[in-house]
Amino acid sequence: MDGLFQVTDLGDGLWEIADVIGCRCYFVKGANRAALIDSCVGIGDIRPIVSELAGSLPVTVLLTHRHHDHIAGSYLFDDVRIPREEDVEVQQNEEDNAHAIDILVEQGRVPAGEFSAMKEGHRPDLSYFEEGDVLDLGGITIEGYFLPGHTDHSIGYLLRERRLLISGDAVTPCMCLFFPESLPIATWRQTLEKMKDMPFDTFRIGHYSHEYTKADLDGFLSSADYALSGARGLSWAYTYIEGLRGSLYIWPDSPSMDADSADFRAVIGPYVPRERKHRRHRKPSAENGN
Repeated sequence: MDGLFQVTDLGDGLWEIADVIGCRCYFVKGANRAALIDSCVGIGDIRPIVSELAGSLPVTVLLTHRHHDHIAGSYLFDDVRIPREEDVEVQQNEEDNAHAIDILVEQGRVPAGEFSAMKEGHRPDLSYFEEGDVLDLGGITIEGYFLPGHTDHSIGYLLRERRLLISGDAVTPCMCLFFPESLPIATWRQTLEKMKDMPFDTFRIGHYSHEYTKADLDGFLSSADYALSGARGLSWAYTYIEGLRGSLYIWPDSPSMDADSADFRAVIGPYVPRERKHRRHRKPSAENGN
């Protein structure tokens, strides 16, 4: 398999595929067909891996949202599905992908001239998958649930029989809600409450190799409450889009203060300028001639 990818067998017909920069997608195999949930940033050719795992089964790609680091690999497949409202800004995402890869090459994280799915493949003719839609793989059924926040119509995919939710970027240790297409922090909090009532026990996300439990949602709710409390955020700049900024709110009771840890809890919301404290000026005095 391609050395740019790391494949982990999670058992019971589920594999995690991580790319060279840590983006993750999930391959699900049933008796009659297979599904690839998200498709990574598109660095390297993911098709040989998918073909080896799928065997002779047809593969459907299910995308959680429209961002380039989740859709790029889908340019190598034909049956690709996404919520209708996420089928927007395709040209912008292609430009963002090319810019991100340039930066990764400059940083030495990606070899120059490496295979790029968005360049080598073709823009897929998307079909739509909405909340309540079901894909039967044969012994495994996948159901869609809208999880708005990171984008306006992000969707999670519930593996019913396994009681596992693949949620993309709908929940992350450092929750990103600073994009123009992101919804307010209060709306994301409502999504977390919705998740507490959904029929799953564990969930997996798009950028960490970690299986969370429903009990972990309490920490994410607390980080949302902290960001909504009027706390003063830290100014934060996005690496891959020039001029895009946000305000970072680190929950003081976060189980870890390591931003690379799966236990970190923080929210990056829309940029809020920090107020400057005005210095008091001494009144002029005759003594100093001012």
